[in-house]
Amino acid sequence: MTDILFESDHILIRSEYRTPDIHKHLASHMAIGLNGKLDCTVRDSSFKCSGLFIASDVEHTIYAETGDLLLFLLDTTSDMAKCIEEKNLQGKDYALIDEDTVNRMKGIWSDAKDDLKEADRRLLETGGVIAGNATVTDERVKIVLSFLEGCNTIPENVMELLCGEACLSESRLSHLFKEQMGIALGRYLVLEKMKKGYLHYCKTGNITEAALNN
Repeated sequence: MTDILFESDHILIRSEYRTPDIHKHLASHMAIGLNGKLDCTVRDSSFKCSGLFIASDVEHTIYAETGDLLLFLLDTTSDMAKCIEEKNLQGKDYALIDEDTVNRMKGIWSDAKDDLKEADRRLLETGGVIAGNATVTDERVKIVLSFLEGCNTIPENVMELLCGEACLSESRLSHLFKEQMGIALGRYLVLEKMKKGYLHYCKTGNITEAALNN
């Protein structure tokens, strides 16, 4: 069983991870084990820990032999990823989270797991990560967000459509969106595509159809 929450600049996943392959992708990570230590490999280093941050685009694998883990995937263009880089990673591939912080985060999950948004907010705060609190004041960005919310899928010509809705050039819209939302428009669209694909899968149970229709 998996719990998942999509936000504008990150994803929270509670799931069973059992020896996934070494991989890398363009997201910063924060992970904690809910029932014991995590087995981690980051580049050439293998170790056990209770929680850690991992930089973007670094080969790694994380798994929990004795239970579930919480995993945050943070868009690299977001203010939260920049916060982790400046406060924790400081140019390193990974940084450990101290036991006291991990224990407090586990307590938060136990108390608030039925409300994923509340759990997400408190977990990020306890982990020392500045949560995305974008206040959208520009009506053109509000129009873009409303348009995307109403789409069942993200069409191939989405940028053309968004520029038409906002009456802005692609470069101006991209700049304004990043200024208002704290995340690059292109990366926001990737997260929206993943979110809509996941929601489609939840409705239909057909993963192939979900992949083709997001």
